[in-house]
Amino acid sequence: MKKILALLLALAMVLSMAACGGAPAAPETPAEPEAPAAPAEPETPAAPEAEGPQLSADGRYPAETIKIGFLNYDTTAELYLTTKAYIEYLQTAFNIEMLWSESISSVEQELAFIEQAAAAGCDAIIAFYNVANDQSVDLCTSLGMYYWGQGFNEAIQANHSMNPLYLGSFYVGNADYQYGKGCVDALVEAGCHKIIIASGGVNFGIQMFIDRYTGAMDAVKAHQEAGYDIEVVAEVPGFPGTDGSFEAAQTEALNSDADGLASMLTALMWIQPMQAAGKFGQIKTAAVDVVSPVVVDMFGAGMYVGVSAEIADIFGMAIPMIINAMDGHAEQQRNADGSAPLIDASWWLVTNIEDAAYLSTVESNEGGWVFDIEDIQSILYAYNPDLTLEDMSALYTAVDAADIQARR
Repeated sequence: MKKILALLLALAMVLSMAACGGAPAAPETPAEPEAPAAPAEPETPAAPEAEGPQLSADGRYPAETIKIGFLNYDTTAELYLTTKAYIEYLQTAFNIEMLWSESISSVEQELAFIEQAAAAGCDAIIAFYNVANDQSVDLCTSLGMYYWGQGFNEAIQANHSMNPLYLGSFYVGNADYQYGKGCVDALVEAGCHKIIIASGGVNFGIQMFIDRYTGAMDAVKAHQEAGYDIEVVAEVPGFPGTDGSFEAAQTEALNSDADGLASMLTALMWIQPMQAAGKFGQIKTAAVDVVSPVVVDMFGAGMYVGVSAEIADIFGMAIPMIINAMDGHAEQQRNADGSAPLIDASWWLVTNIEDAAYLSTVESNEGGWVFDIEDIQSILYAYNPDLTLEDMSALYTAVDAADIQARR
């Protein structure tokens, strides 16, 4: 009986739990703890700006283009053409844009070009040529442009040496005088007695031609006093393509009995007229010129016997001086008293074809130029913050073959 009651009681308890909602829920499985977040990668610090000069998108210095006007007296002159080629070479490394003038022979033309350059947005003027003296500097600087050139010009030095927009120029002592003297000396060495003097811009009042002419005429006088038989049988003024006086005087001179020509500028414009007159090779020539392949050819052909050679690269000195000034470092290249400098420079006197042949190779892209891009970088503040005027003079007087080869 007790067993039956126990079974009934157990059955009642089961029914009672069913009526209250069923069997008890299984205990919840605890959630797995979340994996700790991976530590954040440390941010890579921004790379510092590259040191050194800031370049343009095409890799030239400086980053911003500098526009420069170039004053020229004769677009056919070999010195101009070589200088232009040299500056175009520098443009491969330096961010400069050039505005080249046409041939200029008057004050009015020169001043008009300066105004044209300012209107075109030029930052500076290179005076490869100057006929207006300090009027050009007055106008250029009043228009807010830098002015570089024109050698030792007394009026410019007197009135503008402290002008911060006048950058100075180069100075080769009394080289223009020596250029003219050297031409006459070379003709005497070649045995000439009756000579033509092509005086260039003397009649335009251009000082460099006046100095060359003075040197030539002094040399004639000195040789006469020393007992050498020499005389000037004709003078030819000006340049081709100006007022016609050059061509008329040239024709008359070639009809004389001259056996020598001392030209105060390139004499290459005499080749064809000499050939037409049957005088090519009969009139020996010494000229103020640049040592170029065609000049070497004229040595070989018996026309040239001497060259007082300006070095075209020296006019490229304007490029680093303008860039330094535009970069705000003009003081690095001024004299201690703040005046504009005249950088020492040199020239070549060439009287044989061997020297002419070698020097012509370094006045072209073929030979790497007298002063290459690395040389110019050495006198730019951005590449050499310690540069001095002495550095510039040291570079521009190191022009003989050994000096050039040592820099290479």
